[in-house]
Amino acid sequence: MESKKNAVVWLQLSAGQGPKECGWVVAQLIKRLLHNAQKHSISAELVESLAFEKAMRKQNLIEIDAYLSGLIRLEGAGVEAYAESWVGPIKWQGESPYRPKHKRCNWFAGIEIVSVNGAQEVDIRQLAREVDVEAMRSGGPGGQHVNKTSSAVRITHRPSGVQIRVESDRSQHRNRQLAMERLQMILAAGIEAEGRAQVRDRWLKHYQVKRGSPVRVFQGADFREKR
Repeated sequence: MESKKNAVVWLQLSAGQGPKECGWVVAQLIKRLLHNAQKHSISAELVESLAFEKAMRKQNLIEIDAYLSGLIRLEGAGVEAYAESWVGPIKWQGESPYRPKHKRCNWFAGIEIVSVNGAQEVDIRQLAREVDVEAMRSGGPGGQHVNKTSSAVRITHRPSGVQIRVESDRSQHRNRQLAMERLQMILAAGIEAEGRAQVRDRWLKHYQVKRGSPVRVFQGADFREKR
């Protein structure tokens, strides 16, 4: 069956229960996915990410080098096939960037497709009347194209209490669109009655990454793909 034009797929990347090295792999995969998607004429946006270390989650001065998870939105013709080519265990072979003398050299992360079934059944116009929208300055370490204007957006869905913050784009309008799209997906999943913390935990669930039979293998400090 031919893919629909401008289809949308959401990918979740996770370090699972692995050590920080697996979080480093997630960070490299995010960079690789965002760059590689452009070569396939696919729009890719990192909509949400969670730093591996808790101490790094509420600061914007130091660049984060390891993530527990990341959520990427892909859009374009043929996006389903492209996304599927990344789904599954990912293995990196290399020396630990944090423990140089560590004997282990195989590190794993995982990529899964986030289901969006039923999202279109949630009326976006009705939702627009049920949310409060706040504009704020974007976070992020200095020197990394930090937004100087208040382009980040936080929406609060009054009936459920769900809050979503998006700052992936320099356009406030685009960030609002992404936030509303994610709210549609969350409500369609029937989890609006859960608390805000539970929603976030469900959305960025850290499943156990499977080892063995990786769909892609990368090597070395430069994270080059093994062919």
